[in-house]
Amino acid sequence: MEGTLDCLETVNDPGQPGRTGDDRFGYDLGAGTAWVLDGASDVSDLRPFPQAESGAAWIAEALSARLLTAPAPGQGAGAYFTAVLEDVRAAAARESAIALDALPGEAAPIAAGIWMQLTGPGRAQLCWLGDCMAIISGRPGEAELIGTPEKAEDETQAARTLLAMSPEDRLEALRAARRAQNTPGRAIFGLDPGAAQHLERREVRLDTGADILLMSDGFFRLVSPYREMTPAGLIDTVREHGLIGALQRLRALEGADADNARLGRIKTRDDACALWLRHE
Repeated sequence: MEGTLDCLETVNDPGQPGRTGDDRFGYDLGAGTAWVLDGASDVSDLRPFPQAESGAAWIAEALSARLLTAPAPGQGAGAYFTAVLEDVRAAAARESAIALDALPGEAAPIAAGIWMQLTGPGRAQLCWLGDCMAIISGRPGEAELIGTPEKAEDETQAARTLLAMSPEDRLEALRAARRAQNTPGRAIFGLDPGAAQHLERREVRLDTGADILLMSDGFFRLVSPYREMTPAGLIDTVREHGLIGALQRLRALEGADADNARLGRIKTRDDACALWLRHE
């Protein structure tokens, strides 16, 4: 395969001291693969994975560990992710303190994620479920946004609705949403291998020297909901100040809990994870 990936910088900030957080990233430069994962915050008091910091952390870690094994030659993305999710479900069955068949939907862990693989000279495919995002840019001022940005806008509107509820009603609404997300066949990374049938995919061209930014929705907050930057502005900021510089800008925008309803965010400080790569 012509072309390689170089990893220029990574960041994974949980937003809370003393925690590993619910995001994970990984890459295999030899296989030309890279990914970012974002476990969805727990909404149940049950702890099916008591050895982990949270169910969200467990699913992100399990997925990331499995993605270190790249697709077999000729294996398509759908078949690959079906195998990935089958193996993650098998790991969950071994490690869960609650039998998976008895695990309530609100306690079953899920994650968003975006994954990329070099597929040929100057080409790559990106696959995702949920609201993790990617930006590809060959030169300053230009950017191709990959993912489902409307999910970020939907989350903002949903957060405003939830924050208008009482704490009790908000928790029940979050649990009902999680049960719906864990319905068989839904499009999210979790314990259902059938979700691989719903992968979003994009084939892209990668010029030599192109920058690639993979990120969780917490890092993408600089674009939505804060609207501090456009996608092109975000990757240009990363080029100039690095991921840490962009993260510092993000944290400076967060303000206080009192801003949450206005901005449409459930958590004042969300996990923020990003991976900055360059195609050579």
